[in-house]
Amino acid sequence: MNWMKKVAVALVCLLPLGLQAAKVDTLQVKSPSMNKSIEVVVVSPDVAATKACPVIYLLHGYGGNARTWVGIKPDLPKIADEKGIFFVCPDGKNTWYWDSPLNADVRYETFISNELVKYVDSHYKTVADRKGRAITGLSTVSYTHLRAHETLMNIV
Repeated sequence: MNWMKKVAVALVCLLPLGLQAAKVDTLQVKSPSMNKSIEVVVVSPDVAATKACPVIYLLHGYGGNARTWVGIKPDLPKIADEKGIFFVCPDGKNTWYWDSPLNADVRYETFISNELVKYVDSHYKTVADRKGRAITGLSTVSYTHLRAHETLMNIV
């Protein structure tokens, strides 16, 4: 019976360690400019429950999707917790995240720089300021993050 008490005490002591972990959500975020929902993966640090955290927007390259970053960097949740950072990974299809002058269904630059930033800041405890946002990406997305609106985010 003594060993059972030791195991019970050990489990109770370890319980708080298992309660804190980054949360990975896959969302459908409505884009008014494109009149459709866009898949977005959000990795939330555990500390966001008590304090505002900065956000890094991670854009996938051509042929990728919203889950690309979690696939190539499976330790994103651990990094989110260690650094107290949100990671937001939107699906840009194969559009290079730009606004097409010919196709109203392709307004991903507007979605990222305006609609998604507003959504994330209103639904998560973020540092809702340019100083609390950064954007980076793989491959072809250089075009968009170089054009990122300076009033909204920093470029990485």
